[in-house]
Amino acid sequence: MFATALAQLRFAASVGFGKPFARWSLDRLIDAISDTKREFGAIGAEGAGLLGGPTLDEETRREVHLRRFRTQATRAARETAYYEHLFERLDLDPARLRFEDITLIPPTSKEALRGDPDAFVRRSATPCFRTTTTGTTGKPTSVCFSAYEMQTYIALATITHLLTDHIDSSDIVQISTSSRATLGNACFAGACARIGALISLGGLIEPAHTLSLLAEKYHIPGKKPQVSYLNTYPSYLGELVEHGLSQGYRRPDFGLERIGVGGELVSEALKARARQLFGSVEYDEGYGMTETWPLLGHPCSGGHLHFEPLSGLVEVIDPETKTSARPGEAGCIVATPLPPYRDTTILLRYDTQDVVRPITGPLTCDLPDQQATTPLLGKLRLAVRHEDGWTFPRDVLEALEADDNVPLPARFGFWAAPKGVAVEVVAREIGSRVRRTIETRLEERGVPVQELRVVRQPSELRHPMPLRCDLKETASFGMPSEATRPLGLVPVEFARQEN
Repeated sequence: MFATALAQLRFAASVGFGKPFARWSLDRLIDAISDTKREFGAIGAEGAGLLGGPTLDEETRREVHLRRFRTQATRAARETAYYEHLFERLDLDPARLRFEDITLIPPTSKEALRGDPDAFVRRSATPCFRTTTTGTTGKPTSVCFSAYEMQTYIALATITHLLTDHIDSSDIVQISTSSRATLGNACFAGACARIGALISLGGLIEPAHTLSLLAEKYHIPGKKPQVSYLNTYPSYLGELVEHGLSQGYRRPDFGLERIGVGGELVSEALKARARQLFGSVEYDEGYGMTETWPLLGHPCSGGHLHFEPLSGLVEVIDPETKTSARPGEAGCIVATPLPPYRDTTILLRYDTQDVVRPITGPLTCDLPDQQATTPLLGKLRLAVRHEDGWTFPRDVLEALEADDNVPLPARFGFWAAPKGVAVEVVAREIGSRVRRTIETRLEERGVPVQELRVVRQPSELRHPMPLRCDLKETASFGMPSEATRPLGLVPVEFARQEN
């Protein structure tokens, strides 16, 4: 049954199936995977290939992308205000586009979507859910989705977790992300619920409270005794590690087995330092964003970021020449989420401003047939162009978080200086020994540091990098104070005494 359902989904995806068949295929595949796991305990190698979609050679991939891009572009020109005016101005017929014509369509900017999100919503769509980005790097951006899309995204996430065996019905899953991250939270929680895992919505609260939740013991039949899966941001994970170690928490206090990290750059050094507190946990990583959902990037055994071809078209565009970046050269991800996975808010060639370097084959990793790039290097607007090229946030982050003198998460900033960059960072000490160690680590990562400013407090930084851990929900679980309590409201215990 599993093999049959898998074959049907692969065939349907490659030819471009419609919405009803898409939902039927996904639901049938979930049932087949669940039945197989119940009977045999694991899916095996047969299922692993599904995560990458069908194997397509370059010519077939171009044909599939062109056919589905035409479909999306035609709908956009007919049914959205933004692209209707754009195609009229370009004098392009979207139904007759050739593959090389795709680059004639100027990338859609974040500013255009943020300024008028409704101009990208199809007139015939039935949106039921409007979500926003978290606003870490600027004003939040709004995107609308239909009930069909949300159900499909939950089904796709369910299939991923079932096939990887990263989450099962015995897991207790804690979601420690911003309550404003509604799309990611809804899809992840929906998939966990469909698998049968127990979900705890911890939110982005003070680290001390989150650590107590992770250390709490459960006595629920069929569930593990403690939280076994944590989903959070890298910077917040850094706060948990820093606070936990300082408060005397150690590995035996927790039952974590896996940590899902996303939403910002995660350094290898952070993952290594987190094991000091949580033990030999495994990490789930990937790339995704609200605007281009459900187009995702998946890491592989070779350290690449891979994009399966069916959910969208991914281009890597040189930020200066606006042409395709050559292998090894930095460029921005320009993404087009494609039907049948995306049918409400249409975005063609959306410029994510996320920087990577494209990689060409032959590849020897476990996803050799998929488009590959390096891991994310950071947002373009946070990078620095200097005489010797570019310095990206990842270069600085990896160097700093590898140094125990730097508290987690690394609080830093950097900007252009003659012949390189100036760097500022929060450290535990500010003496000459610490400065030399930090300078050495930066130089080893290829950062041409010309000035180094070491401070003791984050408030002393002049150009701090934005971090998602700073999006905390600050309301307490206790009673409001006299200063913050609305007029006319009386605490429950006082009201009972008066009655």
